[in-house]
Amino acid sequence: MIRKYQYFEDYEVGQTGVTRTRTVGEPEIVNFACITCDYSYVHLAHHSTVDGPYGGRVAHGLLGTSLVAGLLSLDAPYLVGRDVPASYLYAFDANYRDAIRLGETIRIAWKIGEKMDNQNQREYGIIRSDFQVLNQDDKAVYDGNMLLKVQKRSAGEEVIPLSDFESLAPWKIKEFPFEPEKIYYLEDFRVGEGGITSGRTITETDIVNFAGLTGDYNPLYVDDHYAKTCPFQGRLVPGLLAFTMGFGLWTRDSGVMRARSDESSNDAGHLNDSSVFHRPVKIGDTIHSVYKIEETRVSRTKPELGIIRYGFQMLNQRDEVVQQGKTLMMRSTSKMK
Repeated sequence: MIRKYQYFEDYEVGQTGVTRTRTVGEPEIVNFACITCDYSYVHLAHHSTVDGPYGGRVAHGLLGTSLVAGLLSLDAPYLVGRDVPASYLYAFDANYRDAIRLGETIRIAWKIGEKMDNQNQREYGIIRSDFQVLNQDDKAVYDGNMLLKVQKRSAGEEVIPLSDFESLAPWKIKEFPFEPEKIYYLEDFRVGEGGITSGRTITETDIVNFAGLTGDYNPLYVDDHYAKTCPFQGRLVPGLLAFTMGFGLWTRDSGVMRARSDESSNDAGHLNDSSVFHRPVKIGDTIHSVYKIEETRVSRTKPELGIIRYGFQMLNQRDEVVQQGKTLMMRSTSKMK
């Protein structure tokens, strides 16, 4: 008999599983770039990457994370809230230990790691699912977790709307002084500097394309009639889609991402992404990113490389903070000169 997950009490800490496999090829990488506006050369330019540290192009880190949600939606749907009406995937944290190279095959090993009370709205609990992204050699290239809010059976059978939204103030940013021809090292980046991207309206097409690419056909995102019975009483934009779109606007618009590095450097690139989805994003909402440098430090093991932590806020058309998260990137230090 297939077990049915409907409430917080149905989840068991320690439960584990492994999804089916998926090969990440040219179509996935190109489609993800088109959906998100992240056209970084390391994902799309063969001749510029063939002599690089990975021997060619690699998948976007956030493409891999999005495929985690998609593969879980197919094989362990209750972990991401698919077909669990009173639930909401509201946070993720992904560490990129290595890259997913073009043509590699991945699968997701998962475990229910923790059940927690939701302090602001007691009718809901929080499920933390831990994951590893394994390639065809059984090497763990990513690891991380996803958090799901789920209504408690003790709160009753009627779906209770989620209302524990945290009202965050938009950041005030000192603009990063970008100079197109300058070579930038870690020491050139100042804590507190950043900027604001242009906006983008999220459409029905964006959601359908993202669902088709990832496999995450959660009815909360694609079934209007079902979504009206859920806590937000209507369809939502997948949280990961909103974050990846905001991230793509950052890679396209921000001076800190367009700042040139020394061509002789071996920057390791993207190390981590995480975000909390503070408010729902709905079809027709327009989001933009506010970003700032939160920390810079020299690598403990490689003094020629440094780590920059960028903070993000995704704002909607009402200037409400709908998401807040961070990204870790590597950058060469002046020792490379």
